[in-house]
Amino acid sequence: MATKRRGIVLLAGALGTALLGAGVVTVPLPYVVLEPGPTVDTLGTDQGRQIITVTGAPVSQSKGQLRLTTVQVRTEVSLSRAVSNWTDPDRALVPRDVVYPPGKTTQQVDQQNTQDFKESETSAEKIAREKIGRPFEVSFDLDRIGGPSAGLMFTLGIIDKLTPADLTGGKVIAGTGTIDDSGAVGSIGGIPQKLLGAKAAGAQIFLVPAGNCAEAAQNAVPGLPMAKVATVDDALAALDTFTKGGQPASC
Repeated sequence: MATKRRGIVLLAGALGTALLGAGVVTVPLPYVVLEPGPTVDTLGTDQGRQIITVTGAPVSQSKGQLRLTTVQVRTEVSLSRAVSNWTDPDRALVPRDVVYPPGKTTQQVDQQNTQDFKESETSAEKIAREKIGRPFEVSFDLDRIGGPSAGLMFTLGIIDKLTPADLTGGKVIAGTGTIDDSGAVGSIGGIPQKLLGAKAAGAQIFLVPAGNCAEAAQNAVPGLPMAKVATVDDALAALDTFTKGGQPASC
């Protein structure tokens, strides 16, 4: 994986220095480990709470799932853990400042991720409202995930609830991508780990932001087809094609 290769090169330099000292096995290194995180069905519940609640308009039920995907970050990385993750194809060792930029505390980064998550919810509601074309109210209840990358799957979740037809076709759909107020799907980080998490959750196709297609193709997971999407309309078209037995434009 591209991210893992970068981590390996930098780790080699760290090892060359660190091994000169004593007691290095337990010394935390300036790296984090990225690994597949949980996936969540935006049409369902999380910890007993409905993730998307729509009021003010008729709501339909789907037989399938629309799962957002996440990356789990392990921040305490000792030399021994770094070495074990170096050889693990499901995980990536990356410099800490890729996730926590210099000059920002962990708390500040977490606060920004929370803000980005809220903004993704707002944009998802806006785009869904434009696609549906009638008044309704939406509330979200998912506070254990941060960052903007759930925007696409939130948008599709709202649209599916307000569309009489089942957009999922009874299938398990996974994906990722930011969403802006124009309906464009933006690229995100952690594609290799998100693909693995989606496959483990039983996903039958993965919606990939167009900007992530090259990385996704390099980290393709056997048995998990991918659909390239640049906009919400692309995603809706991909779902329509896939649920009817076709193959959407791929990475």
